Amino acid sequence: MKQGFPFGDGGAFREIFFEEAREHLEATEASLLKLDPCAPCPDELNAIFRAVHSIKGSAAMLGFQEIGVLAHVFENLLDLLRKGERAVTREDVDVMLQAGDVVKAQVAWRRGELDAAPDAGPAEALLRERVQVPAAGGGSTGATSRSFHVRMGPLPAPVDAAELEMMLSGLAEMGAVANEAVHNVPGGSVAFDVTLEGTETDLRSVLALVVPPDLTHVGPVPSPAGGGAPPAAAAMAAAAGHDEANELFVDPDEFRRARAGAAANPPATPAGAGGGQQQSVDLFVTPEIFNARKAGSTVAAAAPPGPAMPAAHGASSIRVATAKIDQLVNLVGELVITESVLSRQAGLAGLAAGGAEAGLADLARNTRDLQEAVLAIRMVPISDAFARFPRLVRELSARLGKQVALETLGESTELDRGLIEKILDPLTHLVRNAVDHGLETPQARIAAGKQPTGTVTLAASQRGGKVVIEVSDDGRGLDRDLILARAAERGRVLPPEAADGDVWQLLFEAGFSTAQEVTEVSGRGVGMDVVRRNILSLGGTVDVASRAGRGVTVTMTVPLTLAIMEAMTVSLAGQVYVLPLASVVESRGLAPGDLHMLPGQGETLCVRGTYLPVLRLGALFPPETPSPQGEDIAVVVEAQGACAALLVDALVGQQQVVVKSLETNFRKVPGATGATIMSDGSVALILDVSHVIQMCHAARPLLAG
Repeated sequence: MKQGFPFGDGGAFREIFFEEAREHLEATEASLLKLDPCAPCPDELNAIFRAVHSIKGSAAMLGFQEIGVLAHVFENLLDLLRKGERAVTREDVDVMLQAGDVVKAQVAWRRGELDAAPDAGPAEALLRERVQVPAAGGGSTGATSRSFHVRMGPLPAPVDAAELEMMLSGLAEMGAVANEAVHNVPGGSVAFDVTLEGTETDLRSVLALVVPPDLTHVGPVPSPAGGGAPPAAAAMAAAAGHDEANELFVDPDEFRRARAGAAANPPATPAGAGGGQQQSVDLFVTPEIFNARKAGSTVAAAAPPGPAMPAAHGASSIRVATAKIDQLVNLVGELVITESVLSRQAGLAGLAAGGAEAGLADLARNTRDLQEAVLAIRMVPISDAFARFPRLVRELSARLGKQVALETLGESTELDRGLIEKILDPLTHLVRNAVDHGLETPQARIAAGKQPTGTVTLAASQRGGKVVIEVSDDGRGLDRDLILARAAERGRVLPPEAADGDVWQLLFEAGFSTAQEVTEVSGRGVGMDVVRRNILSLGGTVDVASRAGRGVTVTMTVPLTLAIMEAMTVSLAGQVYVLPLASVVESRGLAPGDLHMLPGQGETLCVRGTYLPVLRLGALFPPETPSPQGEDIAVVVEAQGACAALLVDALVGQQQVVVKSLETNFRKVPGATGATIMSDGSVALILDVSHVIQMCHAARPLLAG
């Protein structure tokens, strides 16, 4: 049954909550992974507490009670740790990370991404168990309750009755309030006793919402004449048997009735207190939200508790659906193509000489500027990809019994959002390999004269139109002899004097593995070939470097964006084809006698003493009418560390092209990664150089026959 929402249609507020919950959970996980149990940073603990507290309040307001309950128990443990009532342990961090995973799953279920609600029982039980762990050397178990006597006054003017009642109700939620003496008149005062699991600073932060701090006095609770616990403490103890998670979000009317029935002397209720459906107030609500709730502002009331929202005129960013950005990029791409078509037609019609040249130049410049601006919107920092690996390294190192430190460099390097998603799998394979294969155990590292803790480094940098990502470790390095032996077992025999680069390339073959046994982490040989295949599909390259005893570095180079590319255009029998400029080494004309037939190699072209295999583009994409001039230009291309000579009729030029998906708009074409629209309106295929080389090698026996 769909739960009602007090502010009308809650769909927009739920979407805001889902996005903010995701951000809070990501920040919480990052802070927990950085937390040093031996020397926990108070700021980190407070930041985690605020994030979980915001999730709790927002979830309760939207009716997501299961999230609010788990977040509240999560918050109890954090409150205990941040106040220094017990030392932080690794077990605490492990349990909080597990609880964060469950909250993520709960949010995903509420968003409709999961079919069934996750079972939060085990995580909640673990959190409660950690809350009850006693402090070192004995002492109390769990959080400590404190009692305070509060007096606010003399009042320069009466306090708003609804505001005062909301404050008292909020304090009652967090503990117990007793001995209220309300004289809400000019020169009067408001006094009461309160017991809660909070510090005096927390208490004063709430009192300051109602009365200026210089008029607030907080001190110890006077002992009653007959001895025993103060009334507020007694009320707190009596309520200890109740499930605090179920009472945390009750509205003020219920608290008024509960206090009236439990106290021996009913407290004085401020006149004019409203009995509407108000949201409860807690110790950490911001003044802006408190005042907005008091004024009855539905917009402010609907805002999740947490950092105050800035005024509309001061907003520095907005949330936009990625689908809208993708649509905008496509439309700008169409605009670029239309501009090229107009410029070409104007040139053919001679309009440039007629005074339209300046206007067309301005249109071309503004179109390119618009294209760059729109593409910049899609750029996100690579830290979004790096952020998931501290958790992976932490859990994997614990499972393997290794000590690993993860370092990240160049996190601010920006990359196209689509590329971020596509490089995650290759990065995950490389990081897992570095921890599992690359780094030694602490004992082995000490025996080798190293520090027991190994280091895995993720580094990113931008070089022109490319982004270079390096995954390196300071482990044992690659075992050249073992790789050659495993290759020989698979029928790939390399001479002992083979270059290191050729030996390392064996790692990228499907099914190749140097692991002694298959484990849940590695050993099946399905990692590095996936890395190369994924990166090559993006128009990138992968290189490996290693030094024995010093570690391994894997370097991936990918284009800055997939939406546009720098390209060389060539023609074959009048049909234009596009080559990624990054794959082009050089071009040269052919003279009679330049091509040679070598036994077992087919046609080759000698370039500065090196014989390159010749790839005839016409054999793979046969033209409708043969070219009268023949293929007399060779374009030297490179892919997967190998070079080849691609024969074409003519070079058309170098330009930026807008990449269109063939599979989305047509169908998959072997040998092509996409297509683009040229200035004359024709469609040109963008060649997959790596695939073309493979296809040509497969066709060579047929051509030779």
